[in-house]
Amino acid sequence: MLAIPMNTWRIQLLIGGFFLCLSNGVTPAGERLPADYWRQPLASQGEAPRTWSPEERSLAPDSCGVCHSDKLGEWRTSLHAKAFSPGLVGQLLTYDAADAAACMQCHAPLAEQREAFEAARKKAEARPGADYGLADAGNSCGGCHLRSHRRFGPPQRDTGAIGQSDAAAPHGGVMRVPEFEKSEFCATCHQFPQDQAINGKPLENTFVEWQQSPAARSGTTCQSCHMPERKHLWRGIHDPDMVRSGLTPEFVAEPKRARFRLTSTGIGHAFPTYVTPKVAMKGIALDKAGRPITGSEVSHVIQRQVEMVDGDWVERSDTRLLPGQSATLEISWPESGRVKFWLEVYPDDFYHRQVYPNLLRELVAGSSAAKLIAEADRTAQASHFNLFETVTQRP
Repeated sequence: MLAIPMNTWRIQLLIGGFFLCLSNGVTPAGERLPADYWRQPLASQGEAPRTWSPEERSLAPDSCGVCHSDKLGEWRTSLHAKAFSPGLVGQLLTYDAADAAACMQCHAPLAEQREAFEAARKKAEARPGADYGLADAGNSCGGCHLRSHRRFGPPQRDTGAIGQSDAAAPHGGVMRVPEFEKSEFCATCHQFPQDQAINGKPLENTFVEWQQSPAARSGTTCQSCHMPERKHLWRGIHDPDMVRSGLTPEFVAEPKRARFRLTSTGIGHAFPTYVTPKVAMKGIALDKAGRPITGSEVSHVIQRQVEMVDGDWVERSDTRLLPGQSATLEISWPESGRVKFWLEVYPDDFYHRQVYPNLLRELVAGSSAAKLIAEADRTAQASHFNLFETVTQRP
């Protein structure tokens, strides 16, 4: 989620209550999520039963991992686990409690996480590496699976059974509901409301993009790609293998030119879906020794470019690929008859190019917030990677 504080760079992404009704009139009401499951901000869990063990009462991911070690290990490698990042915290330190809570609705959604963050920064000026307790867990187990200390999860893996499991099991068992396998489950955080649209499209429009895609029509859900075999990985634009799996490159050698064609063949939404990444198709002519020829590089940018001007968001361009769409890059043959093509991916381009530089100009140099934003910018720079590097020869 994009959080941009301070003067004209502040935007509040208040998206509570977006969660869609998933009832199809077939599943009994007692075997569905409660109607207020995604009402944000989430309510406090309250007191757990006194007869429960400390692990059962705990909201910490490590406690869940006592029995669900595989899921804990997977989650730790995900960006959900890193949602309470230096870039976010650096901004939250400049917010009041209400604005911080709005961002935490997705980045650290539990009421207890909001309390932990506010308690930590009241004790003393927060510093890089400060301990924010449960808030540091980011988007963790409880945000999706826990309401009023009651556990919810998907249908039983082997049988597809739904409904309440054995109440005598740890933490009172689990209520198994079909919503956990539907794309709508992800919409609360991955679909911004229409009243935050820029040029008719919300900053993040992933669920609507999916609804309009062949993936939705074929029954391929968000979970199908981002949680294969129920793995808690949520790989996306930051993962080279995930990006590679959704695209098909073609390199064509024609008599007068070389062509690089890129098609979105396995992605159920726009590529990329959010405003923060930048993807660039690149080509350059090579000399007879295989060295790049200065001034011969060509490129095509795949990105939704937005910026804030005088307090309002403006869309400069949108060249993203919808499912099935292609982009093409051409370059004339040099004397050597050799051309190099590749794809550059900058997952955090907008943060590095606009958000963090503007914040650093406004923040007090050397402050805790400035140090965190500088750390986040270094991470954003390091997230770049290349794919599909290929040398094409003239026929």
